[in-house]
Amino acid sequence: MEDRKEEEEVLGSSLTMEKVAAAKQFIENHYRAQMKNIQERKERRWVLERKLATSDVPEEEQINLIKDLERKETEFMRLKRHKICVDDFELLTIIGRGAFGEVRLCQEKKSGNIYAMKKLKKSEMVKRGQDAEYLYLIMEYLPGGDMMTLLMRADTLTENVARFYIAQSVLAIESIHKHNYIHRWSLGAIMYEMLVGYPPFYSDDPMTTCRKVTSSKLFTWKFSFYCSLEKSLKIPEEAKLTLEAKDLICRLLCDVEQRLGTGGACQIKAHPWFKDVVWDKLYEMEAAFKPEVNGELDTQNFMKFDELDPPAQARTGSGPSRKMLLTPKDLSFVGYTYKNFDAVKGLNQTFGNSRTDYTTKQTAEDTEVQMLASSGDPMLP
Repeated sequence: MEDRKEEEEVLGSSLTMEKVAAAKQFIENHYRAQMKNIQERKERRWVLERKLATSDVPEEEQINLIKDLERKETEFMRLKRHKICVDDFELLTIIGRGAFGEVRLCQEKKSGNIYAMKKLKKSEMVKRGQDAEYLYLIMEYLPGGDMMTLLMRADTLTENVARFYIAQSVLAIESIHKHNYIHRWSLGAIMYEMLVGYPPFYSDDPMTTCRKVTSSKLFTWKFSFYCSLEKSLKIPEEAKLTLEAKDLICRLLCDVEQRLGTGGACQIKAHPWFKDVVWDKLYEMEAAFKPEVNGELDTQNFMKFDELDPPAQARTGSGPSRKMLLTPKDLSFVGYTYKNFDAVKGLNQTFGNSRTDYTTKQTAEDTEVQMLASSGDPMLP
């Protein structure tokens, strides 16, 4: 009995220390976030005032724009205080599934807005080196589909179509690198699959695929537009790729010492395969593929996925009720909840015939995430 009592005391002490650690982390994150929010609010005001100072917008309109920004800032503060959980959404069709979880079309019950909900399994994230049950990301829903579905339906893409999407990918990777995020070097593999129809190093046997990937030297360089491939990687003749396309694939799927892009995205942009790409105008170009979309709930451009389990509502909630159920694994997710200023409605202002946003920086670096909610966050700010 005495041993059992000692074990209970040790366990109780351990849980208390974990809760103390969680509380400490929450307080630190909370005040750090508060300071960041104040700074970001000042920056948005400064950006707007700077843009207005260099524009011919009438003074009265300038005053109205500043008041509009102040209104949005107030709405954003309310949004940040609002506790969001999975129960706030009606779960609809599954449009994607991966190693960490799934993506599902959903509708916010209060507003009726359509979003894409990404559900990530915490246990899988722990196993893979990151850390109750699920994390949820509520994102803008883009009904045009994803590249995987397009490739599976088209088999291969022409070089012109592939060039458009590879160029978009270069800009996307360049953007996240500017934010100091590391993204694995898979651009060459994607390009290969777009043009050939299957991944490089492909084999019916996983071990053979692994051996091909990890084999010694992949390429022997000859001159600018030619590379001699060894056994590990073959570009089939029937693919009928141009020399420029073959050269770019070879210079992306090689050892890091020779890999194009190690000196920055400018190296890839300068490759002859992209000679007709106007990089500054890429986002203004007409899309290489125009999907058919019939309504905001249309999912025809995504693969069909079977329900593994019925979508369960009313799971463990978020906010104060969650704090009472704190577990050790939750510590890695304290302060996980994040909401983007772009989630505030009515950000864009119309001036004459042009649609211009004077309140936020509209660049390729802007995030697509509109709101982020975690039903497993034990300490929501």
